[in-house]
Amino acid sequence: MSDEMSAGQSNLDSSQDTESISMVEILEEENRLKADAAAVLGASDDKNCTYSKGYVPRQALYACSTCSRSENVLAGICLACSYECHEGHDLYELYTKRSFRCDCGNEKFPNLICKFEKEKDATNSRNRYSQNFKGLYCSCHRPYPDPDDEVEDDMIQCILCEDWYHGRHLGLEGSLPSDFEEMICPECVNNHDFLSAYAVNTAVTVVEKENGKTQVDVVNTDEGSSTGRKRNLSGECTSPQKTTSFSS
Repeated sequence: MSDEMSAGQSNLDSSQDTESISMVEILEEENRLKADAAAVLGASDDKNCTYSKGYVPRQALYACSTCSRSENVLAGICLACSYECHEGHDLYELYTKRSFRCDCGNEKFPNLICKFEKEKDATNSRNRYSQNFKGLYCSCHRPYPDPDDEVEDDMIQCILCEDWYHGRHLGLEGSLPSDFEEMICPECVNNHDFLSAYAVNTAVTVVEKENGKTQVDVVNTDEGSSTGRKRNLSGECTSPQKTTSFSS
């Protein structure tokens, strides 16, 4: 009898361990989904237009191809306006952008009045627009998802221009490295001279935190070099260029 009770208690303990592990996994998955939602929506308000908040530090944005007068007239709308003012329209999901004020209902939309904010400035002079507002991405200037591209690939966002790039067009083979955090695209490296100090030839600049201190490690990936020990992430669709990558 004693042996049977011990066996029963052991099975109960095992069952409880399994349940506790499952709960931990569920909580971890829930936190991951929340993090993904925050990355996509930037804690945006889906009930109120963000126009009155001015140039929001970071928010989810959309571009409306249905309302676009011309491919040269670029505009972005907030999450709430995408639901209320542009319901049923063809929208480009831009994910989050920084320092942007909602354009919905201004002079870029002559046939539309914002349902939340009737009075708006004609334009938002501090807004910055890129090819993303046309539904195009990367140095290949293609839509995403691309109906003509059958290759599965990661899309990586530049932390400066906030455009999105195919991993293969950055010279990345396979999946992202486990220690990957941020990327600065070749065009931004070329446009900001000070970044050239971190991108040496076809090198990857890795920023590592060790014992609370930040250590900069320039990894030379020149052919024949004995110091190259990180995957090279440099390159564009047409020819290799300098890319700066950060990991922790």
